[in-house]
Amino acid sequence: MAIRQKIPYIPLDQLPYLNGRQLEFESIAQMLTVRSNETPNAPHVYYYDQTLTYQATNDRANKVANYLKEKGVKKGDIVAVMISNSPEFYYALWGTHKLGAIAMAVPHMLRGPEIAYILDDAKPKVAFVGSDCMNEFFRGLDEANSKPVIVEAVTGDQVDAKAAQETLVNILDKFPANECLVKQSPDDVFLLLYSSGTTGRSKGILLSNKAALSLCRDQNRSGIVTGNDVMLLILPMFHCCPLCVFTYPMCYAGQALCIRQFSVSDFWPTVIQYEVTIIMAVPTMIEYILNRIDPKDVDMSKVKIKYANTGAGPLSLATRKRLKEQYNIDLLVGYGLTEGCGGSSVEPPLGYYKEGSCGLPYPEQQIEIIDEQGNILPNNKIGEICIKGDNVMSGYLNKADEYAKAVRGGFLHTGDVGYFDEEGYLFVTDRKGDMIIRGGENIYPREIEHVLEANRLIAEVAIIGVPDKLLGEKLKAYIVPKVKGTITPESTKAWLAERIADFKIPDYYEFVSSLPRTATGKIQKNELRKRSALESRDNADIQK
Repeated sequence: MAIRQKIPYIPLDQLPYLNGRQLEFESIAQMLTVRSNETPNAPHVYYYDQTLTYQATNDRANKVANYLKEKGVKKGDIVAVMISNSPEFYYALWGTHKLGAIAMAVPHMLRGPEIAYILDDAKPKVAFVGSDCMNEFFRGLDEANSKPVIVEAVTGDQVDAKAAQETLVNILDKFPANECLVKQSPDDVFLLLYSSGTTGRSKGILLSNKAALSLCRDQNRSGIVTGNDVMLLILPMFHCCPLCVFTYPMCYAGQALCIRQFSVSDFWPTVIQYEVTIIMAVPTMIEYILNRIDPKDVDMSKVKIKYANTGAGPLSLATRKRLKEQYNIDLLVGYGLTEGCGGSSVEPPLGYYKEGSCGLPYPEQQIEIIDEQGNILPNNKIGEICIKGDNVMSGYLNKADEYAKAVRGGFLHTGDVGYFDEEGYLFVTDRKGDMIIRGGENIYPREIEHVLEANRLIAEVAIIGVPDKLLGEKLKAYIVPKVKGTITPESTKAWLAERIADFKIPDYYEFVSSLPRTATGKIQKNELRKRSALESRDNADIQK
């Protein structure tokens, strides 16, 4: 087993902003309670014209907890939260944490049948639902057997669906703010997140206090937080990254979060108004910021951003260079998955960057590259990325067999393919499930996509495998041109022929206006495979 470089293991009590603060906790809920007692008047959340202190967040979480207690919610019960980016999301979330109940963050763009599936899988006792999600939620509720108590969190939109049993506004008005913290164990599950569905039907991922607290410590050791920080949250808050990689670690650090829906026009005014120092954005968001705003229109003397963090998708070197040249912002690429609490490696702010790398492993995690026989591979050998540490999930809800497949031999088998270089930097080459076998040759689509992204006529690309009777699989490229009609299959093949081996050149091409994505920006290759299969079937029917 190779000894590899990691993010430096910094003693937390040596970080100035943590000096004199409690550093060990039994639960995420206890962490908020302690921070609100230590610095009650410190800003915790900025949301448009609202500024919430740590005490204000804690008080409102206790009000929600008191309501949930009245409804019979106890430790280990599940409470659903389906609210778009707003402080109301935090009130419901932290209120659930206070009781030792399990907060289930539900993606707010889900449709009725998807909501019904999650309700029946998790069986929450209570569901907090934003007004803008209410109509679709009730569609799902009608299909589901599980019927939780519904609390409407007013978020500005009018509701046409049936009235909820209660509103969050009434709860905050009527219930007391006395401390409701229930004693918990680090091993207790406190969070339930559903996978994005890029590899199949969503699975409920169970995360423990221990997992989230481990990442809190590691994220603070990374050097990204330095004190007097404001983190801008523009990714959907139901996702693991805004929660486990930033919401909880920023609370551990006692720093502030600024909540927004992503808007290109609102981005720089928000950054300047709240003196944002850290942002997290998927590559597509960064491209929008770079391409739709003229740097001359931004008063750089008022921009305080130190780092922009990204992940969940490929990043071009050109994007990184433009962000640095135009705005003097360093872009840090990280790697993680929900089953590992969202973060396992990151580019160190005090280190240096390597094109295509996801940085160094966090101190409290062990990452190895493992082959099909279970052997740990040396540097520069490609295999499956496997993770061991307290950050690893406790299980899949109602899917013990799936959990046993994913976590074995002490490691979380991620399904991602990659390698470490000689300096211990992690490179992710592809999803294991996305690998294409063409005529006995293993082909990793990301390698081809990376080459095509360098073509100035191409905006985005995704490569999938399609069935072939002779070769097993052939390659199909879905391409979004920068300008419609400027590129053809023939010109693309000729361009690739100069850059990659013939067997890696796609056989089929489809030019589209956009690629299907999850809420966090990941390209949904399963949707492209479904589309391709339907097209093949329709063509076969026509030929008959």
